[in-house]
Amino acid sequence: MIAVVDRNNFQANIKTEELIPLNPIADKFESFGWKTVSCNGHDFDDMEKAFSGIQVDKEKPSLVIAETVRGKGLPSIESRADRWFVNFKPEEVEMLLKELHGEEKAKLTSDTIVAR
Repeated sequence: MIAVVDRNNFQANIKTEELIPLNPIADKFESFGWKTVSCNGHDFDDMEKAFSGIQVDKEKPSLVIAETVRGKGLPSIESRADRWFVNFKPEEVEMLLKELHGEEKAKLTSDTIVAR
C-alpha cells in the first residue's frame, strides 16, 4: 500500500501547527512502521522520483509526503488562511482567473467565512 499526504500545512482556515502540531510527520508515520519519502508536490519530476524510489514491501505500508503550497499559482490567495473560506464576488472570480493566467494580482475585498 502507498498512501499520499498532501502536506500544505493548513487545516481548514488555520495552520496545522497552530491547531494540532503534525511535525515531524515522517517520524510519526515511521514510528508506526511506515516507510516514508517526501517530495515537492508541485514538481512532477520530483513526484515521479519519489514514487519510483519506493520499494514496495508487502509487510510495510509506504507514504509519500507531497509538500505543497495551498493556492499555488494565485499570489492573492497563496498560503493565506483568510482567503480559503470566502464567497468571492463574480468579479473577483474573474480577477482570480486572470491572475492564474499571469495577469495582475487580484484585488479581493470579500469577507472571510470563519469556520472553526
